[in-house]
Amino acid sequence: MSKLLNLIMMASVLALAFPSVYERYRTQLVAGEDERLDPAPSVVEAAASPPFAPAGRRTIHLTADEDGHFRADARFNGRSESVLVDTGATYVAISDATARRLGVRVGPSDFRYTAQTANGPMPVAMARIDRLTLGGVEVRDVEAMVAKGDALGTTLLGMSFLKKLKRFAVENGRLTLVQ
Repeated sequence: MSKLLNLIMMASVLALAFPSVYERYRTQLVAGEDERLDPAPSVVEAAASPPFAPAGRRTIHLTADEDGHFRADARFNGRSESVLVDTGATYVAISDATARRLGVRVGPSDFRYTAQTANGPMPVAMARIDRLTLGGVEVRDVEAMVAKGDALGTTLLGMSFLKKLKRFAVENGRLTLVQ
């Protein structure tokens, strides 16, 4: 059971990290650019649905950035964090430094899993986020994977958040989330 869980964790982290790392380095290689820090995420549309939406249902729309990614500001237990929406990520994924800043508590003994990434093995812990809000959409009790160290440079909003929605869809460079 432990080996299966480790394998799943490794595959999840690899699936989380590889596409964005590969795309960034491929773009730099083709352009002949030196490595540099990523710029701040661009502003994306994130608005609550119009007042005529059915009671209790909230809808937000995110527009893809120039790289085709969906970035937004989310609130983790009331604290703001820039995220990349990633349907290929099994979990919401945050670094341990981000977890501390957002009030997600994990101790040294919680890092009992190892995930294999493009940068090598990485210790990870599982945690829960009480309340995660994106625009007008709020989800409670969201599973998160906390990565130890600097291996995860971007907070990923994965399927552990998205699967709690009524639906989500991508069409014409626009991601729609419906609660």
